[in-house]
Amino acid sequence: MLNQQIRDTIQQFREALPAELAAKIEQGAGEISALDIIGKALNVGASVPDFSLTNQNGDLRKLADYLAQGPLVLTFYRGLWCPFCNLQLKAYNDRLADIEATGAKLVAVTPEKPDALQILKDGGAPEDFTDMAPEATDFDVLFDDGGDLSEKFGLQFNLPKVHQDLLQNFNIDVEALTGNDRYAFPDPATYVIDQSGKITWAFVPNNYRKRAEVDDILKAIAQLS
Repeated sequence: MLNQQIRDTIQQFREALPAELAAKIEQGAGEISALDIIGKALNVGASVPDFSLTNQNGDLRKLADYLAQGPLVLTFYRGLWCPFCNLQLKAYNDRLADIEATGAKLVAVTPEKPDALQILKDGGAPEDFTDMAPEATDFDVLFDDGGDLSEKFGLQFNLPKVHQDLLQNFNIDVEALTGNDRYAFPDPATYVIDQSGKITWAFVPNNYRKRAEVDDILKAIAQLS
């Protein structure tokens, strides 16, 4: 299960990192969880905002085109610098056939540029970060330039200062990755959207160390029929 993988990774980090560094990570995680993202985010019954964004290949993708094909699974992630995002992307890619067998499309949205992995490598990010990142996915990953779409969904927040400092210490150049220096990222929410554009299922964790499980997504899609 994805969230068990995440818990295992957290434990590995705690054992490997200096206590002071681990404490700073926990401090920032607590500050993020204290934000009222759940209260602000779009939820079940809401209509999703329209969008036209480019995917990792530079192709324009529109909400209407996705919905014309079937239900949409829309998931937001922070970036390839985030180990939990990488676990999520790999888990979803591994189960992509199961999702698409329902007639639904899986689409990810991130504020990172399409060449983020190369930027991380060129910038000297630790191999522990870059080795976890998938080289590619078999589903669309849309570039949310400036985080406009995540803002419309009510998901965007600014990283706590303690986490900003940690990223800088790890040679993770957020401005190069996103095109701005605001350290603004989405809560890793996942939505199931019916063909009318209504949200029928929402996972808004208000916690970057929790992600929607594929089995739960599949159950939500099944309830559409």
